[in-house]
Amino acid sequence: MSGISFRSRPKEKKNVDLNVTSLVDVLFLLLIFFTLTSTFKHAGELDLQLPKSSTAGPAGPAQSTQPVDLILTEHGTLLMDSTPTTFEALLPRLQAVHAKQPDRQVMIEAEEKVAHGQVVRLLDAVRTAGFTGVSIGVRTTQATPGGAAR
Repeated sequence: MSGISFRSRPKEKKNVDLNVTSLVDVLFLLLIFFTLTSTFKHAGELDLQLPKSSTAGPAGPAQSTQPVDLILTEHGTLLMDSTPTTFEALLPRLQAVHAKQPDRQVMIEAEEKVAHGQVVRLLDAVRTAGFTGVSIGVRTTQATPGGAAR
């Protein structure tokens, strides 16, 4: 009887040499491309749709300090100096700012579609905190000689 005998051949190990230099170069070029062509949104920047006014003028003389910015969006977001807050937390924060800087002004910027009651609520909080100088932000339009706004 003849038997078949299988011999195991020693497996040859192949040396695999992977050169990633080209891959790194391409990824680096892509990183540079996307960095240079992208636009960055500034943190805290909002695209507010303020109400229009044909009689609004520029703000008064430059104050020595920046005003306290209160921003209210139509979605209900309330920001104080670019920091999100709530109506409940607003009064203590305003009182703390007024205690440190009593001559500081307040600028209220509410979007056009914000309910009137919400703006009145902000005004009440500002007055309760002790501030006397309050401005309301608007988009200015040029008035025509007949008095109608464009």
